Amino acid sequence: MKKYFTLFVLFLGIPTLLLSAQSVALVKSVNGEISVIHEDKTISNLKKGDKILEKDTIKSGANSSVGLIFNDNTLISIGSNSAFSVDEYLFEPAEKNVKFKSNLLKGTMACVTGVISKINPDAMEIKTKSASIGIRGTYFVVEVKE
Repeated sequence: MKKYFTLFVLFLGIPTLLLSAQSVALVKSVNGEISVIHEDKTISNLKKGDKILEKDTIKSGANSSVGLIFNDNTLISIGSNSAFSVDEYLFEPAEKNVKFKSNLLKGTMACVTGVISKINPDAMEIKTKSASIGIRGTYFVVEVKE
């Protein structure tokens, strides 16, 4: 009976693992208060080593900043009093299936692009409330004023 219970639990757990969201980035550094709002509207404080998911929105408080490294090695630093969302992220380099669409809702960010912009320069885009940036280079800084 114990053997069948173990197999049942094992098979029950596999679909859950397959359906869980894939991380698109890791938090490499946190200074001050940083929170993440997930697609399901849950909110949590971020700490070094946490995973960022597609559709997450990262918010920073006063005198706070966060450093993120995405799966394609894109580095993004978000400054204080900022909000940044990961709208779409796809990284399947072997198939040249790549996409990175994000939105700087307010505040500041700096970016060093990774593999996605090298595979397909049109696949990386950062929106702001007044402009859309097509990424062609390797480093840039953006500020959105309220």
